[in-house]
Amino acid sequence: MHPSLDIVGTRGNELSGKKIVLCVTGSVAAVRSPEVARELMRHGAEVRAAMTPSAAKLITPELMHWATGNPVVTELTGKLEHVELASWADLILVAPATANTISKAACAVDDTPVTSIISVALGLEKKVIMVPAMHGSMYAHKLLQDNISRLKGIGVSILEPRVEEGKAKMLDVGEIADFVMGELMPKDMLGLKVLVTAGPTVEPIDPIKLITNRSSGKMGIAVAKAAARRGAEVTLIYGPGNEATPHGVKVIRVETTSEMKEAFENELRKGQDIIVSAAAAQDFMVESPHAAKLRHFEPVEIKLVPAPRVIENARRLAPHAYIIGFKAEYGVSDNELVEAARGKLEENRLDMVVANDVSRAGAGFAHETNEVVIVTPSITRKIASAKIEVANAILDEALRELRSK
Repeated sequence: MHPSLDIVGTRGNELSGKKIVLCVTGSVAAVRSPEVARELMRHGAEVRAAMTPSAAKLITPELMHWATGNPVVTELTGKLEHVELASWADLILVAPATANTISKAACAVDDTPVTSIISVALGLEKKVIMVPAMHGSMYAHKLLQDNISRLKGIGVSILEPRVEEGKAKMLDVGEIADFVMGELMPKDMLGLKVLVTAGPTVEPIDPIKLITNRSSGKMGIAVAKAAARRGAEVTLIYGPGNEATPHGVKVIRVETTSEMKEAFENELRKGQDIIVSAAAAQDFMVESPHAAKLRHFEPVEIKLVPAPRVIENARRLAPHAYIIGFKAEYGVSDNELVEAARGKLEENRLDMVVANDVSRAGAGFAHETNEVVIVTPSITRKIASAKIEVANAILDEALRELRSK
């Protein structure tokens, strides 16, 4: 086995068994193609690469061979590599996609390994995703936009670039991988509306200082990401964290607990099917924040009072929704953690509580992994895994119970 394959599945198994052809074209963004390949592999995919002659002048085929652990197609021979690869693949990903390759594909021009693979794949009705990267003026060209529209019209997915500094820049590796997973994962949540809260909230002490907690929002964002990949219509209410939010998700940014509660209750009234209150909203707020900046040489007494409870009206405002709460504890036993979860389940009339002890290694704030206990009226289940795997386990149980009703 090629040593580069050691990373397969290290971040999740969402793409396990999936076969992806990564097509690389002659944009400077090709320098990021090896990491695109490896991110897909980390989620379980098998990746093979093909390159245009222009791409091979920017990065070497040997680099893509190292990245994927598989030989790279740079020319077509009597082996009919374009037919073999397109037939083998579950999905063709063109990242980066230049204006040249986009326009050729739209006009069925097959003069490079990449355009030939795209042509065969479209004829076989395989999934094709193109990730444009070029100068902004080229991307704005009306004829290129016409060609993009033609491709969209026949089912090609275009992952729109981020336009900055006059450039149409290829999206981040994580965003590309998320989109691919969304295309290939089963859509067992299609038609469901999911509302998720994530991250901390902040409460002002004065115009500059504030109180908050260590939450990053990773767990709530993982739930939003997993639901979106599975076809749900997702709204994410996110406090002042710095995590990248998922592609294709409606995001509402908030700061204070009151802002989160207001946004949450507004969205509840829109008829959600599954509600996941994963945010670590502040328990306390300053009773009377100071209007002017407090000086360090002046002793200050600050009175903290209970902050609004974000989830307290959820059952009343969404009586038919499946509602999931989170409970963070510190330094408790497994039995105490379960009892805390059951208490919250009953107090707020929830359908599920996901509890964790943030003092445990790999289970606290800002980690990529978590160790939780999932508690419902009928089951108690412990799981320790990557946060995206925990998110999918939570959604699996929610769907099972929804269907049983």
